[in-house]
Parts: sequence; C-alpha cells; structure tokens
Amino acid sequence: MSDRLIRESWEIASRGEWLEHRHDHITTNQITTLFNQHPFLSHNKLTTKLHNEHNNDNNPAIRAGRILEPAVLEACREEHPLWVIERATTYHWLPDHRLGATPDAWLGSDGLIQVKTVSPQEWERWRGTAPLAYVLQTLTELLVTGRAHGILAIMVRSPSYPLHLREVPRHAEAEQRILAAVAAWWREHDAGRLPAAAPSEEIAAAMDDGSHVDLSADNELPGMLEDRAALKATVGECDKRLKAIDDTIRERVGAARSAWLPGWLIRLPTIEAKAYSVPARSYRRLDVRPTQEGDAA
Repeated sequence: MSDRLIRESWEIASRGEWLEHRHDHITTNQITTLFNQHPFLSHNKLTTKLHNEHNNDNNPAIRAGRILEPAVLEACREEHPLWVIERATTYHWLPDHRLGATPDAWLGSDGLIQVKTVSPQEWERWRGTAPLAYVLQTLTELLVTGRAHGILAIMVRSPSYPLHLREVPRHAEAEQRILAAVAAWWREHDAGRLPAAAPSEEIAAAMDDGSHVDLSADNELPGMLEDRAALKATVGECDKRLKAIDDTIRERVGAARSAWLPGWLIRLPTIEAKAYSVPARSYRRLDVRPTQEGDAA
C-alpha cells in the first residue's frame, strides 16, 4: 500500500532516550484510548500521561508482557519454522501526525509481529477472537512503519501456553480513521479542551471480514458440541481397541488365507488392486463376522 506519509525511525539506545522520543506522541498502546477501547486509560488520564516525564509504563501487565515476549516469539518460530523473525530495536513515528510506534518484532522483509499475553479467563471473555484494541495497535504499527502485513500473536497463560495468531493486513479505510482520530485528539488537546472519543463501531465494522462469528446465543449447539466431544472420545477409544484386536487376529492367522474357531470364521485373503491413480499394490483385507450356515473356508 503506497501513501505519502513522512516516516522517521530511531535506533533505541536506552530506555530514557526512548521515553523522550515518545514524549508528545500518541503511541500504539494509547491509540486505543482515542476509540474508547483501552481498559484502563481514559482521555483525561492520557493527557496527564503525555505530560508526565516520570511515567515509565512499568505496570504489572506491561512487565509480564515484556518478560514473556521472547517466549511468544519463540513459539511463533516453533509453529512456523520458515518464518524469519527478528526482534525490533527501533522507534518509529509520523512527525506530521505526532503518532509513534515501537514494534515488537519484524517478520521477513515487509511484515511485523505484535505480541500479547492474556490469562485464560480473559481469553474466554474475548470469545475466541482478538479484541478491537489489539487489532488497532497492530494496524497502527503497520501505518507508522509502512510495512505491508502484520501478525497479532496472542499467547494464553494456561499450562499448555496455546498460541493464537491473527493476520492483520494494511487497511486503507481503518488507517484514515486512525489518522483522523489522532488529528482530532491533538486539535482539541492543543486548544486546552478534553477530546471526545472517536466512534469505535465504524472502524470495527470496516475491519470485520466475516471470518469470525459469535454463536454464544445459540441454545442448541452447546449440548450438541458436548455430545460431539463425548462421541469423538468414544470413537477414538473404539478405534484403538479395534486396531489392537485386528492386529492380534492378523498375528494369529499368520500367512493362512482363513481360520476357524467355534462361532467365528475369519478370512484374510490377499486382494490384488488394479492400478488407477495410484500404483498397483496388493493388500490383505480383514473380514470378521459371526458364522452362518453355508460358511466355508
């Protein structure tokens, strides 16, 4: 996606200088506040935050994310060994818009990865999909860096540490709404007024590609899904037991074509399969059934 935005970047040398570069910028974490999507940061608190030189963004949630970030990236490498992932060490901003971003990692030559970790309870509340706030952050990083596509990588802090990946491509309409919200916020802020939140419904609707559906209001499916899980478990156990029995029968019959024992006739003929779309092959078909009158070996 081509645009005429002026982009600048700076290699992060120290945390203090990084905080100084971010001063007087709306950053990716704060962009969610402009759409009233940040769980803790209000517009009023954002104004205070921007002018607080001692603010260091070191609350428990951010600290946990910083510690676990390498683990999430390693999980991405494990699931996608062909991905070229590199930790990002630069701060990026749009000087004409006072909008900045510190990406977590680069993906190949034209992608980036936004890393998040959440509790199992929080993931359950999200109903299987990433919240708008995190998608907005990823979109903003793409906008500020000019990269073409992003991956939102969310690790759930449960014992198995499952990883959920969502692709986030550039989105022209959403980017324009982000830039408009940033411009409106600075305009009101610079005039000494408290900015109003930009409508989140419109940007959420613009980004909805129909790839996820919420079926929580369906009263029939929960019972059906429980039945399905129970049936799958039963089928799995049955399949394993059946295979064990068949292996034992084959071992007992050996090279013979058939076998008999009271009440049962066992056939194990060699079947010659004709070639069609695969090479010709031979195999032995197992047939086990109760004996009937007229059965013969």
